[in-house]
Amino acid sequence: KELPLGPYTFAEIIDRNFLYADKTRYIYELLLSSKKDYFLSRPRRFGKTLLLSTIRELFSGNRERFKGLWIDKSDYAFPDHPVLDLSLSLEAFSPEILRANILNKLKNVAEKANLAVDGLTPGMCLGNLIQDLYKKYNSKVVVLIDEYDAPVTRNMDDRAIAQANAKILHDFFASLKDTDVAPKICFTMVTGITRYALTSMDSGPNHLNDISLGSEYAGLCGFTLEEFGSLFSDRLEAALSNLKQAGRMKPSASQDGLRASILRWYDGYNWGGQTRVLNPYSILNFFDNSKFDSYWIQSGRPAHLTALIRARPMDFLVPRLESCLSAELRKSELTQLQAVPVLFHSGYLTIDKITNVPVAGPETDEEETIESFSFRLPNHEVSSSYNKDCFSAVFGLMDANALETKGDNLRAAFLARDAQKVSAIFSDFFSPVSYHQRPREEKTFHAFVQLILMAMGFNIQSELPGAQSRLDLCLELPDGVYVIIELKYCQTRIKLKPAEEEAALARVAKTKLSKKTRNENLAKLAMIRLDDVELDQITNEDSYDNATQEEKDNILAKAALKSLPKADTDKVLADTARDHLSSEDLEEALYRAGDKPKISTIQRLAASYPRPSKRP
Repeated sequence: KELPLGPYTFAEIIDRNFLYADKTRYIYELLLSSKKDYFLSRPRRFGKTLLLSTIRELFSGNRERFKGLWIDKSDYAFPDHPVLDLSLSLEAFSPEILRANILNKLKNVAEKANLAVDGLTPGMCLGNLIQDLYKKYNSKVVVLIDEYDAPVTRNMDDRAIAQANAKILHDFFASLKDTDVAPKICFTMVTGITRYALTSMDSGPNHLNDISLGSEYAGLCGFTLEEFGSLFSDRLEAALSNLKQAGRMKPSASQDGLRASILRWYDGYNWGGQTRVLNPYSILNFFDNSKFDSYWIQSGRPAHLTALIRARPMDFLVPRLESCLSAELRKSELTQLQAVPVLFHSGYLTIDKITNVPVAGPETDEEETIESFSFRLPNHEVSSSYNKDCFSAVFGLMDANALETKGDNLRAAFLARDAQKVSAIFSDFFSPVSYHQRPREEKTFHAFVQLILMAMGFNIQSELPGAQSRLDLCLELPDGVYVIIELKYCQTRIKLKPAEEEAALARVAKTKLSKKTRNENLAKLAMIRLDDVELDQITNEDSYDNATQEEKDNILAKAALKSLPKADTDKVLADTARDHLSSEDLEEALYRAGDKPKISTIQRLAASYPRPSKRP
């Protein structure tokens, strides 16, 4: 069957006989549940819209389209209900535009049913439309809302607009709980990428049952391992042949090897339980192109995530991300977004392990616990892209060829056991890092080093368990050579002598202060300390008498720098820096001046290890 590479609905996929992963058993379990109102969070391009279009067809009584699928063989009766189907992926650059566009969407739905929209606000119109549909068809209404959070997440660079849009959404969704409206709804499904737009609405849509982390619905979107095996097994041989022909896989590569590579690139997502999910967008594009590439990443990054990484790179370094309690993961304030929930909901992190943590509570016979989640990057596609994003945010943009050259040089230094060269290469990376981003603790330093190594393409493992402790980092090099790195953090700044401190602050004054500011103070020094003869010679010249004050200061400053001891001019410039620069600028200048890495001990230890005659 052909691959559904476009934004197709369920009806289009079935009618055109495209490849389809049967999700009807999951939907059947939802429909049989005693609950009727649901919320599902999944990353973009994971099939949320396709899921809603499938539910729409089920409630529209179109049984013919489900022939051969699991639900067609079940006892489901395929009842016919009016469906109110909305996508909030619309322009929302201001609350007024959002309000107008929602009203226009509701108007279009109403016109299809030959009804009119009645109400002053989007929420009132939604509630009235549901009641009108119920009256017209004498049947309860199905409400399906896709991309509910788009008006918020797309405006995260302007928090005022994002919060104003969230208020409109609060009122909009609150209408679904109205005592006149709720009894006329038989099923509700709301989908989106994030949770925080939902949880920032106070008591808005708090009646929705969040199934995002339910193990029974972990495979509701995307391809499970079983689905991957049944849907794509006949395509592996053709893909392998194309990859070999293009020189992207070795001639000796097998289907098992290709399958392992596909899983390494695109598998690994987990939303609870044992079910693993492959990225559907990347899988479809891989088989269409017979080429490994970052298809999902290239299709677009969440704007709010990119902005947060640039603004707070230290918070988003993966090795520093802590475990997260289920309550914290499900709720994150819009005004103070936390790294872990943002990355998880955006698809850049996935659940690695779930543990039950005891919690304090009233004394009972039963122990009270709460779920705690630990996370990891899901696969190669995500990790390679995410680490490059973080690398650019922390260390600045770097040419890909330059980065590759540094990686080659570092490999050579490791193989030659050249500790000084290794240290020098890492120092090159750290030199552009601003003072406030400098590591202040070992786990941050660990994260920085790991980030550098991963950006250079090293095959790296972190925190490997040993018999008595953990290995900080382990690199695998060609020819079966392994490098084990133990990281220790300590302050290396050497206390500066007074003259060294003045010189350091004088240098930063020359780079960060305006020439006018520096010259004003140097001119005052010249008037006091220059020899009388030299001073008279300067001030009596016609060029000096006819000059502006700024030009006079410039003349005197040049004379001071030329004739007076450097210690004197350094002191004046240092005092000027103290008066005009921030404490952060001053600290960074002193830090750089005293930042002399003590690597002699490391070199001595490295030299003590005998060179093997043959590499292990």
